[in-house]
Amino acid sequence: MSITLKKPARLAPASVLALAPEARSLNCRVALVTGAGRGAGRAHARLLARRGAAVAVVDIDEDVARATAAEIAEEGGHAIALACDITNRALAERCVAQVAEQLGGLDILVHNAGLIYSMTGLEATDDGNFDRLLAINVNAPLYLTRAALAHLRRSPAPRVIFINSQWGQVPDGHSYGYMVSKSAQLGLMKTLAKEFVGEGILVNAITPGAILTRMVPEEYIEAEQAAIPLGRLVHPEEIAAVVAFLASDEAAFITGQAIPVNGGALVVGI
Repeated sequence: MSITLKKPARLAPASVLALAPEARSLNCRVALVTGAGRGAGRAHARLLARRGAAVAVVDIDEDVARATAAEIAEEGGHAIALACDITNRALAERCVAQVAEQLGGLDILVHNAGLIYSMTGLEATDDGNFDRLLAINVNAPLYLTRAALAHLRRSPAPRVIFINSQWGQVPDGHSYGYMVSKSAQLGLMKTLAKEFVGEGILVNAITPGAILTRMVPEEYIEAEQAAIPLGRLVHPEEIAAVVAFLASDEAAFITGQAIPVNGGALVVGI
């Protein structure tokens, strides 16, 4: 049986982009979001705050972290801004300790920070870029999660959420550092989920396609949209909605999962 996919308009629904306030389902929870100064991380931080969480906006760039925290405050939320190179183990551990001290604990850890370099084959892969991608996508989440464990164990609803990629599931044969590190990150997610399920710490990943942020080159957008069954790139706010769901009590029976948000891309094998 064949399936015909009709492409809709390429704009996200206005209701999604408006970040309409919902019931404050995350009251009394503390969330730490990495790479939260701009793009998708900013959207995650804002929506978690709108749902009632106190949010630690963590970014290597202090100015953008402060800007996101200020936006949250203007919207009536509570946030602190922290500048941190999370690929440095000692700094990552200090960051978690600061968040727990200033906000009174830690319930939700969102591994959003990431990098992407130009797509190259094996022979053109730069060793330095490869190492940096492993550091941000694998080492940093490991450092932060390990540092957060004591606080998560005290939480009534502990959550660890990875922002991964559809290319962590289906490599495209290019950009070795990105594909390999995202695949390894999924392995880390599943291993954490299995080890800590007995303690009630729920660990999941979201695997979007290309997100409409400044990280996506302009020349790449049109070709990518044309290949996606739903006809457009995913917006940061749409990923944030899944983050908020996974952080909520409604997701209390979900762990160890990689949840695709890719406009049907894997249906047609992109």
